[in-house]
Amino acid sequence: MLVRKLLSLVAAVALGSSLVACGSEDKAGDGGDFGKSGIKVTESFGKKPTITHKEGEPDKALVTEVLAEGKGAEVKKGELLVANYIGQIWRDGKVFDNSYDRGAPAAFPIGVGKVVTGWDEALVGKKIGSRVLLSIPPDKGYKEAGNKDAGITGTDTLIFVVDIVGAFDTSKKSVGGAAQTIPAGNPAVTGAVTAEPKVTVPKGYKAPKTTGKPILVVKGTGAPVEKNSMVRMHYAIFDYTGKKQFSTYVPSQQSPVAEAVAQPVAPTGAAAGQAGPLAALVGVPVGSRVLMHLPAQQGQAAFVVLDVIDSLPITVA
Repeated sequence: MLVRKLLSLVAAVALGSSLVACGSEDKAGDGGDFGKSGIKVTESFGKKPTITHKEGEPDKALVTEVLAEGKGAEVKKGELLVANYIGQIWRDGKVFDNSYDRGAPAAFPIGVGKVVTGWDEALVGKKIGSRVLLSIPPDKGYKEAGNKDAGITGTDTLIFVVDIVGAFDTSKKSVGGAAQTIPAGNPAVTGAVTAEPKVTVPKGYKAPKTTGKPILVVKGTGAPVEKNSMVRMHYAIFDYTGKKQFSTYVPSQQSPVAEAVAQPVAPTGAAAGQAGPLAALVGVPVGSRVLMHLPAQQGQAAFVVLDVIDSLPITVA
């Protein structure tokens, strides 16, 4: 359901760490089929790779190989990196995370300690459009604690292949546009698009039986959101008494730091043709504030007020 999917946007990213140390970097193609990292990767940028490695122990330092260099801008510290990726354990070859099968990339704050240190150190400075191979030792991954849910121990080296699709400038704020007239009978929404919205629900209001199309509260002046894109946004969820259920505008248990999040509008690749949770935003101009009624879950209905800050095409192949 859409409520659950929206809430999942701010779940803690599994890749979290902050240790700073030195590593090594090599261009792919040296040292035979396996390269200096001892790892072989099939397929090209944008396609799900298969990873194999030579026998023996992995390198004890962070190793980075640029398998294919892109032609885009360099990823900067503090940006919201948009990437497809696959993660595999060196010890047993288990794939513990994989965005390719989900049909859309994911977004991660990069270079600021929000992902494992190996990612922060290896991916800042790489060009958009690049495929990068990472061999991450435990001290730059999940450290001694490991990640039990993913089957990762405190001594495991992790292998990642990362396709850098794009990056959002996190300093960009929603600029808004012209206020629109909300159809009568809907919750009223007030406040600037740069701040958490305030809502007033009409007395005796009953949730609609269907979600319908997004209702423009403020019409932005940016380009329309495209189908194959990521949207960077702030949002707040309310029940039909007007009580706030969740908000990205303020810190929370799920997100200790208030920050905008990014999510695919519609899946691509393996899951193409399936409607994404935010597919209704296609055609909405960047800078807009919209009201969206959400499908009821377990007998509870809710609506969301969402600010479209930015949109980024994510077609990769």
